[in-house]
Order: sequence, then C-alpha cells, then structure tokens
Amino acid sequence: MSERQKHRQEVRGFLQKNLSKQDWIFSLPNGSGMETYQVKGGQQEYFIKIGVPLERYRVMAELGLTPPIVTFGQLESGPSIIVQPLLEGRNPSRKDYREQLERIATLIQAMHGESRLREVVQPAPTNLYRDAGRQALHSLRQRWERHREQVPSVAEFVDKSLQELDSQISEISGAGLVASHNDICNANWLLTSDGRIYVVDFESMSMDDPANDMGALLWWYYPPELRERFLEIAGYRYDHDFKSRMRIRLALHCLSITLPRENSFDRFRPEHYAAALQDFRAVLAGEENPQGYF
Repeated sequence: MSERQKHRQEVRGFLQKNLSKQDWIFSLPNGSGMETYQVKGGQQEYFIKIGVPLERYRVMAELGLTPPIVTFGQLESGPSIIVQPLLEGRNPSRKDYREQLERIATLIQAMHGESRLREVVQPAPTNLYRDAGRQALHSLRQRWERHREQVPSVAEFVDKSLQELDSQISEISGAGLVASHNDICNANWLLTSDGRIYVVDFESMSMDDPANDMGALLWWYYPPELRERFLEIAGYRYDHDFKSRMRIRLALHCLSITLPRENSFDRFRPEHYAAALQDFRAVLAGEENPQGYF
C-alpha cells in the first residue's frame, strides 16, 4: 500500500470501533497534502485526516468556522485522526468572494482574534512583525535550497529576490501576531450547498503577522477598490505600513507555494517551475493578480 494510504487499515478499525462496525468504502480526495480519505458506509459519508493538530481543529469547529467534528483520537501506531462529515459544496468562485465579502472578513476576524487558538498554536519567540517575517524567510530559504540546483535558469533571479525581501523585512516595525492560517488559498475554503462558508486545513497555522493571511486573500480574490472595506470589517487599517507588509509576505507566500510542502505528497516539477513563478514575479513588480478578479 502506498504511503498516501499508510494507515488505511488502522483507520478502518478506528471507524468500526468508534462509529459503526460496517465495512467502510474508501476513496482518495484530490490533492497531494497529508494522508486523507473519503469514506462511505451505508448513508454515512465522512472526510478523514491523519496526523493533524487536533486542538486547532476542535477550536475552529467549536467556533463554527470549519466543519463539525464527528469524532477524533489517535490510531494505534500513534498519529492523530479526525473525522468530519463529508459536506456537499465547492470552493468559492471569484464572484462568491466578492458577494460574501462581509461574511469572509468576519470569519477572518474571528479566527485572528480567538484567544483559544493562541493557546493551542505554538508561541512565537517575539510578538514583532519583523521577527515573524525573518522566520518565514529563513524557512523559505531552507526549502528553496533543496531544489535550487534543479532550476538553474531561475536560480539567480530567486536568490536576488530573496535578498531584496530580506532587506525590506528589516525595515518592518510594529507588533501584534495572530493565529494566522498561512495557507488561505481558494482550495482551503468551502462553500456548502446550504450556504455555509468554512475555512479548512490548519496544518500551517502559526502565530504570525495578520498581513500574511490578508495579503494573499486580498491579492488573489479582491480588486483594490474592495480591500479597504474588507480590512475594516476584519479589524485592520489599510495604511502604508499594512500594505507594505502584505506585499512582502505575499511575495514570500507566492514563492513558498511553488515548493513542496513539508510532510506532504507534493512533487517538485523542474520543467514547470519557471512558469510557476508568475505570481511571485507579479507581486515583486507591484502588479495585480494576473488572472484578474472577474
């Protein structure tokens, strides 16, 4: 059995012990992140994740910001397991993001402001935005170095870009880290068939600059004329400092998502890497999302 289905038999046993003794039918969701399953037994359908930070999911579910938890625990071999209902829904469209602006901004405000999340996320060494940016850059450089030699045509460009971002991070001031999702892309939002909006996947969550989440969400899905309103609802000022921090952290994020995630089944594809840098180049140039907003 592949690594992506490493714990399948243990999961079956967990379900039979905690939910129903029936024989569960397994399928694999799309994506290449952590070990996940969709399972069906009779009229019951669930989504299962292995090796997740349970407490983050429990707090978010209690807040109604992510789908409810049916059951959770640990497999016999050690990894955590979480079982959620398999909800009918889809990832939001660009139109959905605009039409649901107030609800999405309110959800972000609730996530960033929740004291219980701060308690279950690993604390940061300091509360400074500059230090959070330096840590993000350090981690990104380590990941980049693992693959740099495979893409010599763009290596110099990426190296110089990281040097420039390092210099810009040193000029950041202010403090006030929040429980940041850190991977707020469209794939991690769910709009259900009955109109609910959820955010999912909290493996990357950490105490970080709120500009990290805000920069990605606004640049990808909201045209400039809607950003001040969004940030006002979410509880942030749309001033020069916040704009600058959003751009810097967005640039780091756009490079980060071109590289395989830690502890995932992602593959690095050198033949496609230059094209994958499109968003990274656009942010560095001060441009808007090349895909547009409509």
